[in-house]
Amino acid sequence: MFPMKKILLLTVFCIGILLSACSQQTSNESASDEEYVMDINNWQPSTHHYAYNAWEPWKKMVEEKTNGRVKVNIYHGSALGKSSSVYQDIKGGLYDVSLLVTNYFYDTPFFPYTIGSLPFALQGPVEANKVLSKFEDRFADKGLDNVILMPPTSTDAYDLFSTSPIYTIEDLQNKKMRMSGKGENAFIQSLGGTPVSITSEGIYEGLEKGMIDTAFYTPIGGEAVRYYEPAPYITQMSVLVNPLIPVMNKNFYDQLPPDLQKIFTEELNPALSEMFTESYVTELAASNKQLEKAVEKRGEYIKLSTEEDVKYREAGKGAWELWIEDANKRGYDGEEMVEAFFEILREEDYPLPFEN
Repeated sequence: MFPMKKILLLTVFCIGILLSACSQQTSNESASDEEYVMDINNWQPSTHHYAYNAWEPWKKMVEEKTNGRVKVNIYHGSALGKSSSVYQDIKGGLYDVSLLVTNYFYDTPFFPYTIGSLPFALQGPVEANKVLSKFEDRFADKGLDNVILMPPTSTDAYDLFSTSPIYTIEDLQNKKMRMSGKGENAFIQSLGGTPVSITSEGIYEGLEKGMIDTAFYTPIGGEAVRYYEPAPYITQMSVLVNPLIPVMNKNFYDQLPPDLQKIFTEELNPALSEMFTESYVTELAASNKQLEKAVEKRGEYIKLSTEEDVKYREAGKGAWELWIEDANKRGYDGEEMVEAFFEILREEDYPLPFEN
């Protein structure tokens, strides 16, 4: 028989192991049950295709994939911040997720992505995702480790909304033309226009009040927010796209346990980018038809001649040259970046904006 002292020590040891195991189990259960709240800022209205094709379905996916451990709040209509402050707002933790328009952040580490917004660089979001994903591996992401970047995509290709008919480049002489970023400045000047900086939220009022005469904008977006009302003359150009990147606050991501981080990295974040891409693809045909119908009695849906298209492409070269100069000033090799971009276009069998 064991001495009484040894029996007591053994009993205490077993109880200690049991309590430790229970404590560990309780801790694990607590961690797995912990709830995280994600705030999304949608700077477009709740009626925009961003809301019903991307943000709302993604909210549902996040909550389902995480088994309710991540709760999502969506704030529409720039309730938490404008499109022009997304980078600063995300870094500062004002909200957790939003969509960043790279051209609005030309003077930040997002600069390399703005090559995709140059005239005739890309034709749409599917192309943008393939080309910019390869491009960013070589030239982007530097200095952006303070946010979580999702795969790049873009808007559909921009047409021209105008308060008067635009048939030729000559019709743009001295027109006040909205620019969404510095990259468009040289292009607008080469067309004979005067660049005016206005964010997406200010375009309708700008056209209505005469602050601008024209605005390059996506047919889908322009139809959704009814730019055809103050600007019923729409010239089909497919002149440029605006690269878009869904971004997440890094502190929000870092607070998640490893299993949730993995779900976001491998499934949820790529899915959100894909939702934006698909939204533009599926909405485009219907938007073109709706725009044409909307202006048939009060304006005109104009198609460029081949000759005019060539003129616009030639005019666009100045914007590329300015971008190269800016890249060089920022410590990049602008010529190398453009050549690499063109090489990716060739690899993916996409047309070049012009022969270099």
